Amino acid sequence: MTPFRALTRFFRGDGLVYAGYLAFLSLLALLPVLGILFWLSQQSVIVRTADAAFRDFLFTNLIPDAAKQVIATVDRLRANARGLGLVAIAIFAGDLLLKALALNAAFDRIWGGARRRWYSFASGGLVLLVLIPIAVGALYWVIRFLENFLMRLIPSMRGFFDSAFDPFAIAIPLIAALAMLYRWVPFGVKSWRSPIAAAFVVTGLIEVARYLITHHFATLAQLKSLYGAFVAIPVLMVSCFVLWALVLYGAALVAEGFGKNFRWPFGGKSSPGRARNVKASATPVKKPPATQT
Repeated sequence: MTPFRALTRFFRGDGLVYAGYLAFLSLLALLPVLGILFWLSQQSVIVRTADAAFRDFLFTNLIPDAAKQVIATVDRLRANARGLGLVAIAIFAGDLLLKALALNAAFDRIWGGARRRWYSFASGGLVLLVLIPIAVGALYWVIRFLENFLMRLIPSMRGFFDSAFDPFAIAIPLIAALAMLYRWVPFGVKSWRSPIAAAFVVTGLIEVARYLITHHFATLAQLKSLYGAFVAIPVLMVSCFVLWALVLYGAALVAEGFGKNFRWPFGGKSSPGRARNVKASATPVKKPPATQT
């Protein structure tokens, strides 16, 4: 089965090693990424709105409560980006691009080391560092705006809307981010079917992992007694490691062609096999000529 072949590919491609490496780089890159987004938000109202919504989505849905002490400190430090000049922004952007190459390397390792050109590396880095945060922030803002609009329109159903919109506010931006990641970062992906299918699976796994980390791992009495006030650091590290492991497993699913034969329920191009079958069924069958007696 494809999921098991993808799991084999994930381990064969050192997925756990790269997940730990990317988790470490994520903590190093978190402040520069938020700082650059903060600097860009001073230049554009649209980016400012997307930046605030992206941070709200990231801190509310993907970071456990036990790790928010570290995130709150990072979020306060990002305000220092207000005084950054263009040279400092260019240096930070170059540093982040080098860190994004690690994700390209992880994908290439899982995919078998496909050769890339320089613009393939650059496009993958731009998708990861710029396009995905802005797209996630925009989608999250739209969903929350619609939720608040309906709450103000029908105040008596506030509790229902709050419960109904929460799954969509988490799943839709995450699926969109993963689909873009799997479509544009790996080399040679030509269709959206497999990236979207893998994004749905990985989103479900992330939700399960987030529940286990929040309700079991982050509440361990032994962990709190060992780390005390610094318990936020191991919780954040484990969360980043698990998230990246699942993301790389999704890349292995795409590499194995998971969901590539999926048919859209409301139309779309037919597969070659189905087209041949339809054509054959539509061809009239010639009756043999009647014999004269």
